[in-house]
Amino acid sequence: MIHILENTLRDGSYVIDFQFDKVQTANITKGLFELGFRSIEVGHGLGLGAWNKAHIGLSKEDDFTYIRSAKEAAPDAEIAAFFIPGIGTTEDIDIAIEAGLSFLRVGTNVDTFEKAEPFAAYAKKRGLKVALNLMKSYGVKSYEFTKIAQHIREWQVADIIYLVDSAGCMMPNEVFEYISRTKERVDTHLGFHGHNNLSMAIANSIQAIEAGASYIDTCVRGMGRSAGNAQTEIAIYLLQKMGISPIDTEIYKFYEFANEFIVPLMLQPQGLTDEEIHIGISRFHTSYLPMVQKAAQKYQVDKKRIIKQVSDINCINPTEDLFMEVASKLQKNG
Repeated sequence: MIHILENTLRDGSYVIDFQFDKVQTANITKGLFELGFRSIEVGHGLGLGAWNKAHIGLSKEDDFTYIRSAKEAAPDAEIAAFFIPGIGTTEDIDIAIEAGLSFLRVGTNVDTFEKAEPFAAYAKKRGLKVALNLMKSYGVKSYEFTKIAQHIREWQVADIIYLVDSAGCMMPNEVFEYISRTKERVDTHLGFHGHNNLSMAIANSIQAIEAGASYIDTCVRGMGRSAGNAQTEIAIYLLQKMGISPIDTEIYKFYEFANEFIVPLMLQPQGLTDEEIHIGISRFHTSYLPMVQKAAQKYQVDKKRIIKQVSDINCINPTEDLFMEVASKLQKNG
């Protein structure tokens, strides 16, 4: 089964200088849960204990507030947090557990992975689900990554081991090689966290799944550090098309959620707009947009729904009459 860890409220915090407040955290968590997400990561982008450290960026709220706000908004959700040894402490883990944390991801650079062991062991002892994030995984060869994963497996504390493309520099064939090689030798669940600097975050996430990963991370509108992350809306659609999505919510609800809760917060554009995504989903040629706009205005219906239904009938050479006919039916059907 494929699992998606929704990262908007953690990795997305970089985009707004870590200024998500408790109300936004609650509203976004509630909305994500209603969309179908069961694992939601929250808090400062650099993890537990980072919230009050001015040299890396003060956050709007403390760890306890972020986690408690999320948990109260979605009591049945698995609330996750990030943790970097040297920034966070075991005391921070205790505070997070008190607030309602159930999933901790311990992140270290791939060449210093041993630093994670005591904290991962502590979190596991405290009853948390534990993931090891091997940041900058591309800094080692695939066979070296596999050996590191085997070593971590011997600790018997990690539920998931993550391949992390911190720079967004990996190619799909590389991701496939790292994951598939490791999958052959390690029985721990594998995950992938990718950034979008070469516009490969989605392709790499899909390749990770094809290679045997069972966890991927996504963010609404691709909201995340640097060039952003794998975009939630696109990932869900593609997984649905592949028949392996853990979420069956229709794509229109993701558009609505993004435009209401995420887009107004973004200080810089990231990801693709709902219209850009929908044109691809619908196999729609943009030369027909004036016809769509005309029909949408006349019948006061969502132009994205017109686009999809018209293209399902004729994606090559649709007529204005067809646009009007579809829009009229949409209006009658409410």
